[in-house]
Amino acid sequence: MRGNRLRILTFTAIFLFFSNLIYSQENETFSPSGYFYGKVFSNFHYQLNGHNKSAFEVQRAYLGYTYHLSENYTINIKLDIGSPDQESPYDILKRYAYFKNAALIYHKNKLTLNFGLIDLHQFKVQEKFWGHRYIYKSFQDKHKLGSSADLGASAIYNFNDFITVDLTVMNGEGYNQLQIDNSYKSGLGITIIPITDLTVRLYADYIEHEEIQSTWSSFIGYKIKDLAKIGAEYNYQINSGFRKNRNQNGFSGYASVNISKKIELFGRYDKLWSNTLRGEPYNWNITRDGSAVIGGIQYNPIKNIKIAVNYQDWYPYAKNLDNESYIYLNLEYKF
Repeated sequence: MRGNRLRILTFTAIFLFFSNLIYSQENETFSPSGYFYGKVFSNFHYQLNGHNKSAFEVQRAYLGYTYHLSENYTINIKLDIGSPDQESPYDILKRYAYFKNAALIYHKNKLTLNFGLIDLHQFKVQEKFWGHRYIYKSFQDKHKLGSSADLGASAIYNFNDFITVDLTVMNGEGYNQLQIDNSYKSGLGITIIPITDLTVRLYADYIEHEEIQSTWSSFIGYKIKDLAKIGAEYNYQINSGFRKNRNQNGFSGYASVNISKKIELFGRYDKLWSNTLRGEPYNWNITRDGSAVIGGIQYNPIKNIKIAVNYQDWYPYAKNLDNESYIYLNLEYKF
C-alpha cells in the first residue's frame, strides 16, 4: 500500500505540474510549425546452419509527425508498423500498426516533461551508444526486460552538463498493450558524464502484481573522439514475470571503429542467464538463456542511409537446442 501511494503521489505531482505549465505565458511571436518523418529497417538474411533458411524482410517501419505548438510545447505522433513480438512463423508474416508515440512534450531550460504514449528512458542511452538498432535490438529490448514506450508521464531534468535525472510513472504494459489493472511501474534513472566522452548510467524500476518485479541496470561507455567507442552494460531483473525468486542476469558489450568517414567496423557480445531454483537441476529459464555474437561492417553512402553486412549467432545454453548462425544484409533508410 505504501509503495502504491508513493507512485500515485509521484504521478499526480508530475501531472499537476505539467497541467499548470499549460497556462503559462508563451511568446506570441512564435510561428507554429511541424514536419513528417519516417524510418525503415529491412534486411536479407541467410542461415548458415540448420535448414539454411533465407528471406527478404522488413522488420520495422516508423511514420510520424512532430508539431511545435510554441517555443515550449510539442506534439509527437508516431506509428510503429511491424510484426508482433511472437515466435510463430505465421505471426512474423503479419503486419500491425501501433501508436508508438502520442505525446505532449513540454521543454524549457533544463526541464522536459512528457505525457501520453511516450518514449521511455530505461535503455535509451544504451541504444543510442550501440548505434545499430536496425541490425539488432539493445539488450533490454531484445530480452524484454523493459519496453521502449508506454502510457504514462516522465520528467527529465538536466542539473548541469554532467548530471541528468529522469523519473517515469507508466502503466508497465508496453505501448502495444492496454492497461488491465491498477498497478503502475515507476522508474528512476541518472546519467552522468564525469569527463568528456565518458558516459555512466544507473537505472532502477519497480512494479507490483502477484510479486514485486524490479529491474536494475548499469552502463558505461567511452568515445575516442570520432575514431571509436566502447560500451558495456549489466542488467538484473528480480522476480521476472512476477514469479517469485525467478531472476535474470544480462551482460552486453559492444564496440565500433571508424576506418573512414563512411565505413565502420562493429562488434557485440551478449550473455543472458537465469538462476537455479532450489531442488531443480537447471536454470529456470534455460530454454531462453544463451549468448550472442554480432559483428560486421557498416557503410553510409549518404546521410540518411545505412547498409551493413554482418554475422549474427545465438548459442542457447540448453543442450537440446540448436545453435543459430546467420549472415545478414541490413538497411536503414529514413527521412
